[in-house]
Amino acid sequence: MNRTTAALLLTFLVGCGTSPGASGPNTPDSTDDESGATGSSSSVGGELSARERATLERLLDETYAPCPDQAVTIAACLKEQRDCRACQPAARFLSDRVKSGSPRSDIQRAYGLRFGNDVRKVDVADSPARGPADAPVTIMIWSDFECPACGRIVPQVERIAEKHAREVRLVHKLYPLKDKHPHAEMAARAAIAAQRQGRYWEMEKLLFEHQKELDEGKIEGFAKDLKLDMGRFRADMQDAAATRILARDQTDADRSGLTGTPFILINGREFDLGLFRPEPDLETWIATELELGRGAPAK
Repeated sequence: MNRTTAALLLTFLVGCGTSPGASGPNTPDSTDDESGATGSSSSVGGELSARERATLERLLDETYAPCPDQAVTIAACLKEQRDCRACQPAARFLSDRVKSGSPRSDIQRAYGLRFGNDVRKVDVADSPARGPADAPVTIMIWSDFECPACGRIVPQVERIAEKHAREVRLVHKLYPLKDKHPHAEMAARAAIAAQRQGRYWEMEKLLFEHQKELDEGKIEGFAKDLKLDMGRFRADMQDAAATRILARDQTDADRSGLTGTPFILINGREFDLGLFRPEPDLETWIATELELGRGAPAK
């Protein structure tokens, strides 16, 4: 990429390097440095150093634009002002990741998940859901009530979804890791039973808040605190329908690539917690989905 082209492309990104990235060290890979790189610390809203600018230029020049009908690089897409609405958001995404100090390999993997063609379709079915059924953004999250990471991350995701209550539909799926967590399946069944009496979200909150003490007596105590019909609650926990729901949620997650909990899909794209963090990356992801006007693939 020559200096004139680089300057032209970076004018599209001025002021766009606004959110810190998710993961990676504080400095880019050493292989990202290029001698004689153009640019200065004034590029991209005054945020990118010369080294970071050189890295970004390489990524723009090597990464294909996210629109399937535009078989060109992001650099060409921007320079030629192609009819690709996702091109500028994709370039901003790369800029933010470079600024965060993420290694090139992580940036490329994150870009593939965020803008690639791997979109998984999962039926919402009768899973607990909040938000409009026709919301432009659907967040699906699979969790295990004894999983410490789920206990930290699920409340974060819920807070962010609540901030966008008119645009986001939040769907919970269940994936108890029975081999690791002895009370996980019982807790999941309790959540299903509470849902049948209209108290799923209250039960979920209690289960996560007390996830280190989820024995049978404690879970029954939660049900009593929520004033559930205890006979119905106990029957619903053991009902064959609960078994079918757990099997369905597990099958959907396995087909979608789950390797651990929590597992998150946003409009069918994996929000990989090894590359992204709920705060601040989820806000940026939602904003981009709204900007692009993409509908959720969930049914």
